[in-house]
Amino acid sequence: MAYHARFFGARSHFVFHDAGGVSAAVRAALDPWVRAGRATLQDVRAQAEYDGWYYNQFLMVNDCLHRYRHAAKWTFFFDVDEYIFLPDGRKLEDVLAELEPYTQFTIEQNPMSSRLCVRDPDNPEADYSNQWGFEKLVFRNSITGVRRDRKYAIQAKNAYATGVHMSENIIGNTTHKTEHLIRYYHYHNTINVLGEVCREFVSIPPKGSLTWSEKTPWYYDDSMKRVADAVRQFEKETIGDVRV
Repeated sequence: MAYHARFFGARSHFVFHDAGGVSAAVRAALDPWVRAGRATLQDVRAQAEYDGWYYNQFLMVNDCLHRYRHAAKWTFFFDVDEYIFLPDGRKLEDVLAELEPYTQFTIEQNPMSSRLCVRDPDNPEADYSNQWGFEKLVFRNSITGVRRDRKYAIQAKNAYATGVHMSENIIGNTTHKTEHLIRYYHYHNTINVLGEVCREFVSIPPKGSLTWSEKTPWYYDDSMKRVADAVRQFEKETIGDVRV
């Protein structure tokens, strides 16, 4: 939450849908942001009683679309294990200005390992439990040329309905050629790990080299790690020194 609150700025607002995954610890982490007026938690646990394709996700994203369609110019749809990122030091306002002619744009994925971390050679017994997942999961899948799910942002006032990965019911145009402007880091399967996500430790590979794990080649990518201290300071200034 702190990462995206800083990323999108003070005028942004976040809507979470609780389909059963908001535990007491998760709620404790979200509550300061709810009290600060930066987040809303929608209780949709009853959805499990009703049969809907793809776990009723279409129902949820369309509820969000129509409930908040006039609350913001751009609405971004993404999951809690996904982090929007601007390459090459770009600014969000500049990226959105460039994409202004479009009603919708999709965002390419940077798929990250959900288990592979770097061991500090000077402190092999270090405790990583106080670090965020995006801070310590620093290996990106290097395989290219395969289709991966994309996420998207939309000018909601120009959409009749929406979907999980994009809308096909809009007024205006869509662009998919955005990888040089905006991407997202995806830490797939991390939300299913109740304990420490770092389950395999390796050394930082030489620049340009790959690390192999689970029959997959990984690049070392610390782009997200490098912003962690700034995000931590932002969190402290915004909601206080909160640790769950």
